[in-house]
Amino acid sequence: MNAKPEAIPGKRDLRLDSLRGLFLVCMTVNHLPTELRRVTDQPFGPFTAAEGFVFLSGLLAGLVYTRKLRTGGRPGLRVACVHRARTIYGWHIASFLTAFAVIQALEWIFGFCSQTSPQLFYAHPFLALLLGLTLLHQPGLLDLLPMYCGFVLLLQFVLPALEAGKRVRVLLLSAAAWLAVQWAPPIDADPLYPVLLGSFNLFAWQMLFVIGVVIGHARACGQTQVGKPNPWVMAAAAVVVGYGFYIHHLNGFRVWPDHTFGILLNKPALGLFRLADFGCVAYFVAIFASRFPRLMTWRPLAFLGRHSLPVVAVQSVAVMMMLQFDRLSATATARTLTALSALALIFLAAACNERWNRSRKQATQSAATGSLVGDPNSAPAAAAVAAPEDIRAA
Repeated sequence: MNAKPEAIPGKRDLRLDSLRGLFLVCMTVNHLPTELRRVTDQPFGPFTAAEGFVFLSGLLAGLVYTRKLRTGGRPGLRVACVHRARTIYGWHIASFLTAFAVIQALEWIFGFCSQTSPQLFYAHPFLALLLGLTLLHQPGLLDLLPMYCGFVLLLQFVLPALEAGKRVRVLLLSAAAWLAVQWAPPIDADPLYPVLLGSFNLFAWQMLFVIGVVIGHARACGQTQVGKPNPWVMAAAAVVVGYGFYIHHLNGFRVWPDHTFGILLNKPALGLFRLADFGCVAYFVAIFASRFPRLMTWRPLAFLGRHSLPVVAVQSVAVMMMLQFDRLSATATARTLTALSALALIFLAAACNERWNRSRKQATQSAATGSLVGDPNSAPAAAAVAAPEDIRAA
């Protein structure tokens, strides 16, 4: 087996952070009934910002955790994955409990709850808490983080296989799981209620995440993905993107029956054409970003993208709270102001998390300085001073 290439330095790519921030903005706006969705909701074809967010999360995870694997081995990777999964679970539970408390408070104050709120929250609150804490009840807006929690745990199996040169095997296994979902009969959620596992099929969406991990791992190995784009590949991708735009925005002619059309564009199962259309758009974005990196860097969005985990948690609660009040969507002006308020809240969440991280870093450095004064050879102190700032791949 060939020697493993050295990991590239842990340097942030503002293009990736900017794109992730853009997806967070789109996801926040798309969860609200506002005219701004004409710009943010599926602008290029039949796929949403969720596909982009999951893919980028996989790509960044491939970059970050490849370094962790090479520095700490499989035990270090396992510890890092479990720790990150616990962090994601903690943010999910915080958002779940906050949303639950808000809905309970609104019901107590006004005597009713909006139809948009999870019914189990006010119909059977104790059951909702029990199932929510065990991830067995994931209502809308509260189902993204549990899925990502599982994806992070998957890294401890995927990355060692990639390091061993088994990239094709990893992709084939991932594709097989995705394909099984496409051919499986749809699951009727009614008999399972109140168990609710979210609107994303974990076995389907893992493929998008795994593809991102593979690309991130290749990038960590120093491999160029879009150095010299193939004209034929670009032409084929342009046909797919053009047809996706044609059928989605212009209600164009469909080359398949309606039943097949529904399967190919199915969001929970990540249908084939939805996946292909996103992949082709991502291919063109990657080419553009490699040619014009400055045009793909937007610092406010990059700032938002650096704090994606608290932003996802906050926007879930904020949107759920805003949907409780009909007056916030009564007029076009009210809908626009509501959406802008939600965006202000997620930037505020990012700013608060940035300040919290800085205070923790300063506290760590102060503790390290104190340890160095007492014992210059102190291993924890030396590690605290020498450890570079890592990229968070939430």
